[in-house]
Amino acid sequence: MEILLLGGGVSQKYYNPLRINVGFLLHQSVGFSRKFEFDEPTVQVATDLDVYDFQGTVEFTRTAQGLYAYGTFLASTPLECVRCLTDFKQELSIEIDELFIYPAEEESDPLLNVPETGIVDLAGLFGEVLSLDIPIQPVCESSCQGLCGICGERVSKGVCD
Repeated sequence: MEILLLGGGVSQKYYNPLRINVGFLLHQSVGFSRKFEFDEPTVQVATDLDVYDFQGTVEFTRTAQGLYAYGTFLASTPLECVRCLTDFKQELSIEIDELFIYPAEEESDPLLNVPETGIVDLAGLFGEVLSLDIPIQPVCESSCQGLCGICGERVSKGVCD
């Protein structure tokens, strides 16, 4: 959510890097494209998912049906290992390859419509795609042996007494 301030400008408290003004592309001829780069320390892509070190590029190309978006992104999110309960950073990588419809159609996916304002919010789309990249049973490393059944310490730390 952006808050417009008197005298122009936007409150940085509500700045969302995933809200992109693509309205100018809608008035361009078919084939016109524009790249948008991302390099954010932290981004909230869903109410229950924050990602860190979010980097990538998306290119929007004007088509007869709307805007075609192609991009690749890297991010990380903190998780807990299901074997040893250690916190670790899970690296995520995604690719988007979507057509945003303009003018918006009722029967199409609302996440893939370009609203009349010309501002596309990629958070919903990224939230869905990044959530699919998170493993159901995250493991800190493939060689993790979990916890000792006797002392409860990580097995990789050594033999218990």
